[in-house]
Amino acid sequence: MFKYIGKIFLCALSLAVGTIAGGAFSTALHLEQPKLPAPMNLPLLGVLCLDAGILLSIALAALSQRLPGSRGVRFAMIAWFAFAWLGINNTIEAGIFTTVGGGPAIVVTMLFPCLFVAGAVVLLFSRRESGALFSRGPGAWVANRTATQWAIRFLGAWLAFPIVYFAFGMPVGLMVGKFYQAQAFGLQMPSLGVVIGVQCLRSLIALLAALPIVMVWPGSRARFAWTFGLNLFVVSGLFGLIQAYWMPWTLRNIHSVELLLDSLAYGWLLAVWLLPRAPAPRLEPVQSAGIRDYNI
Repeated sequence: MFKYIGKIFLCALSLAVGTIAGGAFSTALHLEQPKLPAPMNLPLLGVLCLDAGILLSIALAALSQRLPGSRGVRFAMIAWFAFAWLGINNTIEAGIFTTVGGGPAIVVTMLFPCLFVAGAVVLLFSRRESGALFSRGPGAWVANRTATQWAIRFLGAWLAFPIVYFAFGMPVGLMVGKFYQAQAFGLQMPSLGVVIGVQCLRSLIALLAALPIVMVWPGSRARFAWTFGLNLFVVSGLFGLIQAYWMPWTLRNIHSVELLLDSLAYGWLLAVWLLPRAPAPRLEPVQSAGIRDYNI
């Protein structure tokens, strides 16, 4: 237990170091930095960043232990998955729903902590063997279905994200919409057309981030839905919501529940659309003296 805690703390520390390095690099490039609502509470923000880093490290460590392949392969998959959300998708979402700004600086800054924490997770958490492989690799995964079947399933997977987003987001919008309409806490309310277009774009990025993991996933659909869904919950919202101390707890709690349901539902839909079914169990032939063997 103490060894595990120590490893998680090292991963969180690598994330913090990466954030500092990324911030310095984006500043050196003279990129406009995001403007958080004043007044700033830097000590509190530092503590919350560490807390968020610990949760992110726990989630990515669990994912790393489930993925097959060499350390280099797992590093690439985890780093891309983390950056696609923390660096790209969340920045796009913040660009339309907040007045924080500084999108290019966030993208550049977040590249470094994603690389650092992915490297630490892969180095410190070796893979656990688990179950029979349902997917033997990208080649076997692609060969599992015809081109037409894949086209239909990719379309379904691409539509899954915006459908889930609006299914859970619309009821939440009725509860917290007043904060966005009043432009409180650095929030703003975009038009419905902008939201639809942005979610279609984010869905494509989400699918590209998930594909490397889906193609080599060695476990069941249920295990993927839970493991991937909880990881997605952390990178898509919880990591940022923990640090957004200037927002009221009511707002953050409602969005946390929304994002948890979003992530688990999306993970389940990806499992159904893109993962093969578990192989049917083989039944042993029944033998009887003087009677020919039959497979039942």
